[in-house]
Amino acid sequence: MLLRRDPNRVWSRDELIRELRGSELVVQEALDAFLAAALVTSGSAGSHQYRPAVPVLDQWVEEIERAYAQRPSAVIREIFAAPGNKVQIFADSFRFRSND
Repeated sequence: MLLRRDPNRVWSRDELIRELRGSELVVQEALDAFLAAALVTSGSAGSHQYRPAVPVLDQWVEEIERAYAQRPSAVIREIFAAPGNKVQIFADSFRFRSND
């Protein structure tokens, strides 16, 4: 959503880390996912810009943005409940199994 607010702006990875107050790893993984999903483009010197490959992708991001504005906790729960979510997998690794 940060990138979408000003689609003409080109962001460096370090700028995104500062603005989002995120770790290098989390921001880089998000950028990699956004690149794979064709939501951002990558330019020279590791710059990134919001540029969905097709209009429907931007529409989906807009729908998520609206949902987040109305019910942020529900959107966050869905993100963490997503299959293959690395944060959830990491957290689950600390759970005790009944046979432990």
